[in-house]
Amino acid sequence: MKFFFRILCLLFFLSISFSGSLMAEDKSSDTLDLDFEIPEVEKKPYSFNAKFEISETIKGFDEDSLLFHQRYPNGRDNETFYQTEFDLKVEGSYQVSIVKLYARLNGDFYYNKEEDWVNDSRTEEAYVSLLPAPSITLDAGKKVLKWGKGYAWNPAAFFSRSKDIEDPDTTLEGYYVVTGDLIKSMDGVLKTIALTPVILPVSRHINDEWGTEREIVWGGKIYFFAFDTDLDIMFLSGEEVEDRFGVDFSKNISVNFEIHGEAAIVLDYVKYITDKQGNLTEKEYDAKSYLLGIRYLTSHDTTYIFEYFKNGQGYTSDEMKDYFTFIEDGYQEYISSQSMAKLSKSREYGSQFYNKQTVMKDYLYLKVSQKEPFDILYFTPSVTCLYNINDKSGSIMPQIIYTPITNLELELRATFLLGKDYTEFGEKLNDYKVYAAVKYYF
Repeated sequence: MKFFFRILCLLFFLSISFSGSLMAEDKSSDTLDLDFEIPEVEKKPYSFNAKFEISETIKGFDEDSLLFHQRYPNGRDNETFYQTEFDLKVEGSYQVSIVKLYARLNGDFYYNKEEDWVNDSRTEEAYVSLLPAPSITLDAGKKVLKWGKGYAWNPAAFFSRSKDIEDPDTTLEGYYVVTGDLIKSMDGVLKTIALTPVILPVSRHINDEWGTEREIVWGGKIYFFAFDTDLDIMFLSGEEVEDRFGVDFSKNISVNFEIHGEAAIVLDYVKYITDKQGNLTEKEYDAKSYLLGIRYLTSHDTTYIFEYFKNGQGYTSDEMKDYFTFIEDGYQEYISSQSMAKLSKSREYGSQFYNKQTVMKDYLYLKVSQKEPFDILYFTPSVTCLYNINDKSGSIMPQIIYTPITNLELELRATFLLGKDYTEFGEKLNDYKVYAAVKYYF
């Protein structure tokens, strides 16, 4: 191939030289003009992307776990749960002059025996942007603010919803905000500085997850790029919410090695704790959380993501054991007297405080993925391990992603939970979970 390429190049230059010699002999001939403009490709004012996904989720219930007894005190006819899901996600934008419109919509239609057919449609993002200058942006509407540098957790992402620990890359739903960016580039050690103010209105109809009383939550982020390091300082304040401050950083030690971290403090945080009898108490303190992680890509295209997370708002092992004991007592009371008093109260505590992802103090996260092993094109296997340092329970999640043709993706993921009695993962509702999906992008 290289030989033929060189021959073609030689013939090309010889033809130019030969033509030049002929024109030099003919004084009347016109000169060869190779100076011409290449027309620019016109940028379209709109963009459109969509993803259609068909998935099947299978869960194997742990009928001996306390959370199973809490939810199903009479047991279940079938120890396996099946859910079929059809999901359509549409994303588009349109820009006219300095005005840009953006929206991301998600329509979810799923079926399981407990709920039958359910339609769960929502607007994940929908906002308008004003772009008066390359360094100035103003946004208003429902938007996701991607703050923080962590992969699995973002304790400093004050205006964002929590990530799904099983799929941290999945898109999130935003909040209604008014925000913007003011960027300044400069020479010297400090290369870039950017200011991002945020206003989040709260009422019964807008951002009601933050409360039902009318108020304004406000905050901001200041971004610096200096010494080849990304650095953010952020804060949040409001009348009915706890003030909080955070910082994050990210730095490439080499082309293939990156370190990152976050730290956050929530002032006067109130944690609700139950004892073994179900008596709820409040503990007020300044909750300090932080994260430290690395991302490393080897020469063989193996990617390692490792993070340690300290959850300042989390529960200790003893506090979780008291909660589990309260559930067990409620279940035994229901078996003996059919009274749901304790179980109902434990359900309330669980939905509000306890039955959440990574609800305890200290966690380790490791994800290892290999691109195209054994020369299998467009095939990426990975395995993710999550470990609760406090009670020594955890989960293992193998995953494979295969793209046989353009825009078509096949995914298979399994989650296995490991842990003893009275531990976070040992008392989860299910033992395992299998997720299989076919995704088409257009």
